[in-house]
Amino acid sequence: MTEATSAVYVKKAAVVQTIAHINVKCDDAVGVLGVSAAASVRVSETLNGEVRLSGRESVELTVTTEDGMRKASGWAEISDRAEIAGITPQTRAMAACRVTDTDIVSVNGGNIALASVVEVTIFAEEHSVIPSAPQTEENIYADSETVHLSRLSARLAGRAESTESEKIQMAEVLCCNAGVDMGAPEAALDSVFAGGRFILDGVGKTVEGNVVPFTCELPFSCELPAEGVRRGDTVFMRIGAVSVSESRSESGVTLSASAELSGEVYCEMTAVAVTDAFSPASELKLTRGELCGMIVSGSYCLTDKAESTVSLPEGENADKITSLCGFGLTALSAYADGGKVILEGAVSGYVIYSDAEAGRRSSCNAEIPFRITTDISAEDNEQPIVDASVCSVMARSARRGEIAVSCTMNFRVLCTTEVCVQPVTGIVRGEGKADRTGVLSMYSASAGETLWTCAKALSVSPDTLLSQNPDLEFPLTRREKVFVFRSGRAG
Repeated sequence: MTEATSAVYVKKAAVVQTIAHINVKCDDAVGVLGVSAAASVRVSETLNGEVRLSGRESVELTVTTEDGMRKASGWAEISDRAEIAGITPQTRAMAACRVTDTDIVSVNGGNIALASVVEVTIFAEEHSVIPSAPQTEENIYADSETVHLSRLSARLAGRAESTESEKIQMAEVLCCNAGVDMGAPEAALDSVFAGGRFILDGVGKTVEGNVVPFTCELPFSCELPAEGVRRGDTVFMRIGAVSVSESRSESGVTLSASAELSGEVYCEMTAVAVTDAFSPASELKLTRGELCGMIVSGSYCLTDKAESTVSLPEGENADKITSLCGFGLTALSAYADGGKVILEGAVSGYVIYSDAEAGRRSSCNAEIPFRITTDISAEDNEQPIVDASVCSVMARSARRGEIAVSCTMNFRVLCTTEVCVQPVTGIVRGEGKADRTGVLSMYSASAGETLWTCAKALSVSPDTLLSQNPDLEFPLTRREKVFVFRSGRAG
C-alpha cells in the first residue's frame, strides 16, 4: 500500500444540557393543563476546544380560562456553548436535541413563564487513517492484517412532510399530541427513501362550543439526496421535532404534519495494515501509529410498548380522560448485555382529565419508564446507538385516584464496534543477531499460535517454517512441536 487510506465516521462527542426560558402571553389564562415542547438546535461555529450552539424552542400550551379551555403558544431562542477536547475550527460537527423537562414557573396577569431543559447531543466527524505500509528490505518479513471499517457515505438532512391532510369538523384545535412511526429507511443510488405515518391525537372545540376528541393518521414518504450512497449501504435515521400545521376554514380545520430528519449512511471498506515485522539476521526498531475507527454491524427499526400507572393528587379522581399532551422521550440509552441490545429510558407527558366530583378539569404529569430486551444480537463490546420517537399514547381511568397509561414507541438502532489497531509505520534495521550454531531448533507452541508467531519465535521466514513442517495445521494446539533445521545463518 503506497498511500494512506482514510475512512470518515460520526462519533458522539458530548451531551450537554441547556435551559430555555419562555414567556407566553395569554390574557385570560388562570392555569396550565398541558405543555407540548419541541426544540431544534444546530452547531453554529466550532473553535479550538469549543462548539457553539444556536436554535429555537417552541411550546404549545393547553390553558384553562374562566369560561373553559384554549390554546396558547410561544417560542424562545437557544444559545449555548460546549467545551469539547479535540474540537478544532475544521471539525465538522452536528447536533440533535430533545426537550427532557418543562416546568411551569408561574401564571400571573396573563403571562405564563416556562423553563425547559433541552438535552443536546453533539456529534463530530472523525477520520480513520491507515498509514502507508513501510518499505521492507531483504531478509525482513512483515505481517499484515486486513482491517475492516465502516466509511461514512453521506450525511442526511431534510424534512418528512405528510403526503395527505385531514379535515376535522371543528372550529379550533385545543390540544394535539403528535407522534411519528417510521419504517426502516432504504438506501438507493445517491438517495435514501424513508416513510411512515404521523399519529395525531387531540381535542378540539366545535362551533357550538363542545370539546370533542379526534384522531388521525397522516402518511409520509420522502426521498433525501445522498450523493455517493449505493443500494445495500447501512442507513441510520434520527427524527427531530414534529410540527403540526392548522388551516382553518368555515367547514373545519385541516391538519398536516412534518418532522425534521437527519442521519448517516455507511458502507464497508477494507484496507491492509502492517502489524508486525522481524528479521532473522538483525534486530529491528519498529515505529507504530494509531488507527481508531468504527464498524457498523447493522441498522434496525423496531416498535415496542411500555405502560405505567399514575397516582393522582389525594382526593382527585379521573372520571373521563379529556386529552393527552406533550408526550416525548425524556431519557434514552442503549447498551449490549447478555448477547442482546437493551433499551432503557422514560416517556413523559400530560394527561388532561375531568373530575366530576370536583366539577373541574385537571391534569397530571405521567412518566412511563421502560427497559426493553430486544431481539437484536450484540456482543458485549458493541456500542449501540439509538434514536426513538413516541408513536401513540393511550390513557384510561383505573382504580379511584389512578390513571393507567400505555405508550407505543418507534426505535432506530445502529450497532457499532470501535476498532483500535497500531499499525507499523516505519522499520529501521539495528544490530545483527548472533549466528545460530545449532542444527535443529524446536518450539513448543501455545494454543492458538499462528504461522507468523512461530516463525518469529524461531527466527526463520514463514516460508521456511512451512516447507519444513508441511503437516502442521494453523492455528496450533497447546504443546504442538515445531522443528526447524538450519545450515549456517538462519534465514
